Amino acid sequence: MRLPAVATLPVAVLATALCLTGTAGATEIGAYRGPGCDGRKAMAEFETFIGRKAERTVDALNAESWREMRRSIPWIVKCWSGSGIALTLSVPMLPRGGGSTLREGADGAYDQVFLDTARALVRYGQQDAIVRIGWEFNGDWVPWAASKDPEAYKLYFRRIVETMRSVPGQAFLFEWCPNHGRHAMDPTEAYPGDDVVDVIGMDVYAEEWNDPDADPAERFRNYLEQPFGLKWHRDFARERGKPTSYPEWGVGDKPGGHGVGDDPVFIAGMADWFEEAKPLYQSYWDVRASDYNARMSDFQFPAAAEMFQRRFGAAAVHSGN
Repeated sequence: MRLPAVATLPVAVLATALCLTGTAGATEIGAYRGPGCDGRKAMAEFETFIGRKAERTVDALNAESWREMRRSIPWIVKCWSGSGIALTLSVPMLPRGGGSTLREGADGAYDQVFLDTARALVRYGQQDAIVRIGWEFNGDWVPWAASKDPEAYKLYFRRIVETMRSVPGQAFLFEWCPNHGRHAMDPTEAYPGDDVVDVIGMDVYAEEWNDPDADPAERFRNYLEQPFGLKWHRDFARERGKPTSYPEWGVGDKPGGHGVGDDPVFIAGMADWFEEAKPLYQSYWDVRASDYNARMSDFQFPAAAEMFQRRFGAAAVHSGN
């Protein structure tokens, strides 16, 4: 059964205006400092580091199981209510526990989870949140990897949007967000359609898989030019009249190698790119996560941290840089 959708033209028009005219002003700066209330409390450290208030955070529902996902909905949403920080909520399509499929989701088996999410967002004053559905789907490390069934992924994405749009009072923007590069598939094979995508995001982490001694400037040029890299992302969104975003980005260490460590060139390159591409928002991954340690605000990567402050701190805002 296809769920009815409320009128969404004003949201789409707003998204297009943000992209094409820049009427919303400068790119919002955000960070992830941990889930829910823990992240809200820790955000003060990031704000001290940059000398200004964070404008957005990117948080996520718990993807360990359906039970944990449902339990996390009111906690995550309520924790950011009244914070003055805009919310992008990352919504998993399937839990890590296994046993659930994209096809089942496309057929409506999990609609209640997304209805509950939309109702909680509206109830706690987050009716204008950006909802980031099934992110990094072009990789093979997420349970909703689209390479398993691209058509089911697209249908399921569409169903989630229709389900959440059916909730009275919502004014959500919906974000489609591949990881940087090709990985397990061409991400365009899982694009669900302009009518259900308002923002086109991309996650970008500084990694080196081919030459650990590569020149940092050359490495960043590859991030710009490679298939499904930064330039592709900008152009793909522009062709559709959509704003871009960078919900996760960072520089640091990765377990087992492949992280680039203290790389100020990557920070400067991303800052230059944001000035050129003018995304709706960017959110730095400021945590010591087990899969990627990119904490910047504690100066564990001093050269990169200094560059980050120079390019994104209060002084940069006042100078227009």
